[in-house]
Amino acid sequence: MDPAAGMVDKAVAVLANLATIPEGRTAIGQEGGIPVLVEVVELGSPRGKEYAAAALLQLCTNSSRFCIMVLQGGAVPPLVALSQSGTPRAKKKVH
Repeated sequence: MDPAAGMVDKAVAVLANLATIPEGRTAIGQEGGIPVLVEVVELGSPRGKEYAAAALLQLCTNSSRFCIMVLQGGAVPPLVALSQSGTPRAKKKVH
Protein backbone atom coordinates (compact mmCIF):
# COMPACT_ATOMS: atom_id res chain seq x y z
CA MET A 1 0.00 0.00 0.00
CA ASP A 2 1.19 3.47 -0.83
CA PRO A 3 1.90 5.34 2.45
CA ALA A 4 0.68 8.57 0.87
CA ALA A 5 -2.70 6.98 0.18
CA GLY A 6 -3.04 6.15 3.86
CA MET A 7 -2.33 9.76 4.75
CA VAL A 8 -4.99 10.96 2.32
CA ASP A 9 -7.51 8.59 3.93
CA LYS A 10 -6.62 9.92 7.38
CA ALA A 11 -6.89 13.53 6.22
CA VAL A 12 -10.29 12.89 4.64
CA ALA A 13 -11.42 11.13 7.83
CA VAL A 14 -10.54 14.30 9.75
CA LEU A 15 -12.55 16.37 7.25
CA ALA A 16 -15.51 13.99 7.66
CA ASN A 17 -15.34 14.49 11.43
CA LEU A 18 -15.03 18.26 11.06
CA ALA A 19 -18.06 18.28 8.77
CA THR A 20 -20.21 17.16 11.70
CA ILE A 21 -19.86 20.53 13.45
CA PRO A 22 -20.89 23.96 12.15
CA GLU A 23 -17.43 25.50 12.45
CA GLY A 24 -15.91 22.57 10.57
CA ARG A 25 -18.45 22.78 7.76
CA THR A 26 -17.80 26.49 7.40
CA ALA A 27 -14.04 25.97 7.27
CA ILE A 28 -14.31 23.17 4.69
CA GLY A 29 -16.61 25.22 2.48
CA GLN A 30 -14.68 28.48 2.73
CA GLU A 31 -11.19 27.03 2.40
CA GLY A 32 -11.69 25.03 -0.79
CA GLY A 33 -12.33 21.62 0.73
CA ILE A 34 -15.32 20.73 -1.44
CA PRO A 35 -13.38 20.20 -4.70
CA VAL A 36 -10.87 18.07 -2.78
CA LEU A 37 -13.65 15.90 -1.36
CA VAL A 38 -15.21 15.51 -4.80
CA GLU A 39 -11.82 14.45 -6.18
CA VAL A 40 -11.44 11.85 -3.43
CA VAL A 41 -14.91 10.44 -4.19
CA GLU A 42 -13.81 10.17 -7.80
CA LEU A 43 -10.24 8.92 -7.47
CA GLY A 44 -9.58 7.93 -3.87
CA SER A 45 -9.26 4.59 -2.14
CA PRO A 46 -12.45 2.78 -1.08
CA ARG A 47 -12.02 4.03 2.49
CA GLY A 48 -11.24 7.57 1.33
CA LYS A 49 -14.35 7.55 -0.84
CA GLU A 50 -16.44 6.56 2.20
CA TYR A 51 -15.08 9.42 4.28
CA ALA A 52 -15.44 11.94 1.46
CA ALA A 53 -19.04 10.88 0.80
CA ALA A 54 -19.80 11.23 4.51
CA ALA A 55 -18.31 14.73 4.57
CA LEU A 56 -20.22 15.80 1.46
CA LEU A 57 -23.43 14.43 2.97
CA GLN A 58 -22.89 16.53 6.09
CA LEU A 59 -22.16 19.62 4.02
CA CYS A 60 -25.28 19.19 1.87
CA THR A 61 -27.57 18.27 4.73
CA ASN A 62 -26.71 21.35 6.74
CA SER A 63 -26.21 24.10 4.14
CA SER A 64 -27.97 24.75 0.88
CA ARG A 65 -25.08 27.02 -0.14
CA PHE A 66 -22.55 24.23 0.34
CA CYS A 67 -24.89 21.77 -1.37
CA ILE A 68 -24.95 24.02 -4.43
CA MET A 69 -21.14 24.14 -4.34
CA VAL A 70 -21.01 20.34 -4.16
CA LEU A 71 -23.37 20.01 -7.13
CA GLN A 72 -21.51 22.63 -9.16
CA GLY A 73 -18.26 20.88 -8.28
CA GLY A 74 -19.29 17.84 -10.27
CA ALA A 75 -20.00 15.51 -7.37
CA VAL A 76 -23.06 13.82 -8.85
CA PRO A 77 -21.38 11.47 -11.37
CA PRO A 78 -18.77 10.11 -8.93
CA LEU A 79 -21.39 9.77 -6.18
CA VAL A 80 -23.68 7.84 -8.52
CA ALA A 81 -20.77 5.57 -9.44
CA LEU A 82 -19.99 5.12 -5.75
CA SER A 83 -23.61 4.20 -5.04
CA GLN A 84 -23.35 1.42 -7.62
CA SER A 85 -19.88 0.04 -7.03
CA GLY A 86 -18.68 1.30 -3.66
CA THR A 87 -18.32 -0.51 -0.39
CA PRO A 88 -21.51 -1.20 1.58
CA ARG A 89 -20.68 1.65 3.96
CA ALA A 90 -20.06 4.06 1.08
CA LYS A 91 -23.33 3.04 -0.57
CA LYS A 92 -25.15 3.78 2.68
CA LYS A 93 -23.62 7.27 2.84
CA VAL A 94 -24.54 8.04 -0.76
CA HIS A 95 -28.18 6.93 -0.43
